[in-house]
Amino acid sequence: MNYKSLLTLLVLVGTFGFANAQTSAFTIQIPVSIPMGNTADFIDQVSVRGVSIEYQYFTKRNFAIGGELGHTTLYKREENKVYTEGTASLSGIQYRYQYAYPILATGTYFPITEGMVKPYAGLGMGTIANKRRVDMGIFTSEDTHWQFALRPEVGIILEPSPSVGFKLGAKYYSSFGTSNLNGQSNLSINVGIVFLK
Repeated sequence: MNYKSLLTLLVLVGTFGFANAQTSAFTIQIPVSIPMGNTADFIDQVSVRGVSIEYQYFTKRNFAIGGELGHTTLYKREENKVYTEGTASLSGIQYRYQYAYPILATGTYFPITEGMVKPYAGLGMGTIANKRRVDMGIFTSEDTHWQFALRPEVGIILEPSPSVGFKLGAKYYSSFGTSNLNGQSNLSINVGIVFLK
């Protein structure tokens, strides 16, 4: 996503956020994704390719329910690797990609609701579509796997004004293995802007 597209998205999100009741927050975040576990076995490079959007509705002053949609891309160039699919094995330079699309319902608790700095802890639950692709010469292998996922989160929101804040948080995405793909996990450090209403 280029900067012009991101700026347009921020304006649209801001317009949406200000049009809602005074019990909601709309957040757009840029994640720094750190592969872990089985994900790191496939691609072990940190990535800043991605975006996530969250909506939260405050059912109480210190608790919100909502949802998260996102996208991250991991990429790595591997040399002299052997790739096996079925009975075929190929050796050479590989270009590996893993795209993750989380779709989660969320709950977030705010232990402190007064002041400019508001810490929080949350949990997301839902699904992640993990799409893996390997390019090797003229050969391409691509598969998408839907997995049940949990995502704990901690962080802080800085509110310099009643309508706009800034978010810094850490999320741990963990999806559960299926018959075709082992469980995937990554740690995500997120920086974002929050539109409060």
